[in-house]
Amino acid sequence: MLRIALLGLAFAASTLAADAHAVRVSGARRIPAGDVRALQLGDKLPETRFVDQRGRPFDLQQLRGQTVILAFVYSRCKDKRMCPLISAQFHALQEKLRGGAFHLVEVTLDPNYDRPPVLAQYGRKFGADPERWSILTGDPDAVFDFASQFSVTGFPDDRIGLIHTDRTVVADASGTIRELIDETGWSPDELVAAARHEAKLSSNPFLRFNLWLTQSVVAICGNGAAGFSGALDLIVVLVIFGGSGWAMWRIARHLARAP
Repeated sequence: MLRIALLGLAFAASTLAADAHAVRVSGARRIPAGDVRALQLGDKLPETRFVDQRGRPFDLQQLRGQTVILAFVYSRCKDKRMCPLISAQFHALQEKLRGGAFHLVEVTLDPNYDRPPVLAQYGRKFGADPERWSILTGDPDAVFDFASQFSVTGFPDDRIGLIHTDRTVVADASGTIRELIDETGWSPDELVAAARHEAKLSSNPFLRFNLWLTQSVVAICGNGAAGFSGALDLIVVLVIFGGSGWAMWRIARHLARAP
């Protein structure tokens, strides 16, 4: 209830918060935005010259014909609410999307350290099937420019390590970006619904609405609203505000009738 009450205050105040997390990483480099053009909904996934966890050359263009879900992680992240959570959610996606034309992609934000053998070990930790779930690295400048195109930025901190923003991307079979999700609190079921919708397969409209509502709340209130669970929390918040308004109305009526 305390989380929901705080969420209600976030609605009222429209508080902006930075969507960032931090862990200790030696030798981290700044991920600049620079003059790189930020990709928007409707843009195409850019060409890449990366390598996957098997050490094989990898270009996102080779995934044409498949619906792609893409996120940014790095292997030394110790914050269980961030990179490990995203990869655990990807494992759930891998199971739920089995048998369909879907491909999962994670791109490291620590390319100097996260070379293919490291990423292969990281993938095994989360049960990644390299045929369906690619974990990518490459030349650091190319990786950082790629991340910047998705407005994922980061910088090293001598005390706590790499601080970076998060974004999850859904692209359809033509490589067109259809979803840009700016928080880590999405559920695998919601993303499965979004991916199946883009693949022109049957999907749960309520879960798609829930994902859209969560994204809208985060866009308005910042990541201080992370953890908002869509329609259910919205109903509870409306009940709280409605109950508070009714109580204030009753108090005002009582005071107006007092001699």
